[in-house]
Amino acid sequence: MQEIQELDAKIEQYEGEVESLNDESKTLIESIAQLEEKLKVSEENYKTQKEQSQARIETMYIAGEASYLDVLLGSRSISEFISNYYLLSEITKIDVQVLEDIEKEKNEISANKQSLEEQKERLKTVRNNRERTAIVLENTKVLRNQYVNSLTEEEKALQAKIEEYETQIAQVEAEILLLTAANLDSDYTGGIMAWPVPGYTRITSEFGMRLHPILKVYKLHTGIDIGAPMGANFIAASNGVVVKAGENSAYGKMVVIDHGGGITTLYAHGSEILVNVGDEVRRGQAILKVGSSGYSTGPHAHFEVRVNGEYVQPLNFLTKQDN
Repeated sequence: MQEIQELDAKIEQYEGEVESLNDESKTLIESIAQLEEKLKVSEENYKTQKEQSQARIETMYIAGEASYLDVLLGSRSISEFISNYYLLSEITKIDVQVLEDIEKEKNEISANKQSLEEQKERLKTVRNNRERTAIVLENTKVLRNQYVNSLTEEEKALQAKIEEYETQIAQVEAEILLLTAANLDSDYTGGIMAWPVPGYTRITSEFGMRLHPILKVYKLHTGIDIGAPMGANFIAASNGVVVKAGENSAYGKMVVIDHGGGITTLYAHGSEILVNVGDEVRRGQAILKVGSSGYSTGPHAHFEVRVNGEYVQPLNFLTKQDN
């Protein structure tokens, strides 16, 4: 079962890598298409400019320098002479600019071709990596299924519990991210949070890796557990809005409060929910009664703090425990 847990983690990692490589491949394909179109336009511009320049040079060669002198010497007045001289100078400037544009276009074509080749090579590498990772992913899934099939009936039942637990946790995580997305850009103004279970200070399980008391696998304990009797008040740690008030098989009866600035708090394993979704709650207000619902071995208060959906050490946000 430990092997299955490790393989599950690898599968999640490989699936993330495949998704990332798919995204990179898509981006490269779009970039290559844009570069090919840009290269096509540049080559057409280069061809047109080169043809015009060649025609201009041929005309100048046939006419020779005498034509310029004829224009200047044929001027009937000083003002006409100056005007003709200015026009000839401008024509010369245009000729020089055309030649510079041709050289610039030529250099750009060369740079685009090099970039195009580099991106095509990168796309080839990404596709190869994606194929290799996809094969590893499928092999890992096969290996995992072999382990699952070799489990005893008791182990299979426990494995099903683990998978259900993971599904419920993932569902809550997705909900919290979605529900708090609107306030991610706001500021958290609540300051230090209140101790969530007044009068009860004993932490029975710290934040961090631990052997899960029910699932018997090493997992991250995403909050702190505070020992408290059934029915004790579980209070809002800071002002906020209730974004979830319900029950699932993992957390049992639970409440989630959005405090703004991407900060949320979660209160779980209660016996009675005292608030509704959308309620504005104040620091110290009772929102849940301590219980032992969900995956729990006895009455206690499970408390979490998340920043932008990520688990953090709750004690870094809480006021000193009241004795």
